[in-house]
Amino acid sequence: MMKISFNELLNFLILNKEEKFLITFHSIGDRDSIGSAIALQSYLSNSVIAMPDLITNSSKRVIESLSSPPKIIGKVPKDIFGIIVVDASVPEAAGNFSGAIKKMKKQVLFIDHHELGKTDESKPMVFSDPGYNSTSSLICQILSSLGMKIGVDASIALLNGIVADSANFHNMHALTFKQISELLHSSGMGYSQFLEKFGPRVSAFSRLESLNEVCAATKEIVGSHLLLYGPATTHASIAAEAAIDAGADAAVFWLLGKKEISISARLRPPIERQRSIHLGRIMQEVGPIIGGSGGGHPAAAGVYGPKTNATKKATDKILFELKKKLS
Repeated sequence: MMKISFNELLNFLILNKEEKFLITFHSIGDRDSIGSAIALQSYLSNSVIAMPDLITNSSKRVIESLSSPPKIIGKVPKDIFGIIVVDASVPEAAGNFSGAIKKMKKQVLFIDHHELGKTDESKPMVFSDPGYNSTSSLICQILSSLGMKIGVDASIALLNGIVADSANFHNMHALTFKQISELLHSSGMGYSQFLEKFGPRVSAFSRLESLNEVCAATKEIVGSHLLLYGPATTHASIAAEAAIDAGADAAVFWLLGKKEISISARLRPPIERQRSIHLGRIMQEVGPIIGGSGGGHPAAAGVYGPKTNATKKATDKILFELKKKLS
């Protein structure tokens, strides 16, 4: 990967504004990735959005709410100038498009807000800044720096991405609060109206299952912190968040499927700063163990991969690293 500066990123977008890019994102696109792609397309108006495989139900709700929903395709067209991948920094994260991205002889650019691993000076280009709470916040700053007035649909898309990645507003900065205020104004919505329309819609069954998983989880006092961990039956991320809401300082839950294992971890801020923990980096290290990829924020991260027989090795690694820091 060839790291570029923020100014180099802006210059690249200005020079290629009229080109046709394929804008895509990571596998199982969430609201941050969808919001980033939609808003970036509002600037690169000749470009198209494509999803590498699936998107979440909450992402579908965002798209359906827009006055002019973008047409989202499922393949890589031949007539594109290049590919821009948002909310990811490696080809492997792009699901079914990863092979095409690796073979792409045209320009490839990654725009992300997660911690970067080791990079070399070869193409593709990558800009990533963990100082932003979300890629949507980064895209918002890019569009503002380009002097673009953000429209209603793009504002709604960016709001969803920023709020969804906020960890209940624990990882927000002064800039992101300012962005939320401006985006609410340009979208014509109040925050309560936004929550009513786009807030979590977790079924009563899923909430009950998550509470049961929290009750059944292994509970340990590590140092002065409460750690909960165990298997999930519906959503590992919901179980981990429910554990934090219930009073845990750290939580790790995993969902074992027929073809894939997914693991989610959460910390109660500001523990990640106090104990110098970065869950995203831990998940990056665990990714190869299960033949997949991982990453995320210091206090919220996940990993998934097809090697279900390596579940214990992967979870043991995560718990070992967490306990070492917490104690």
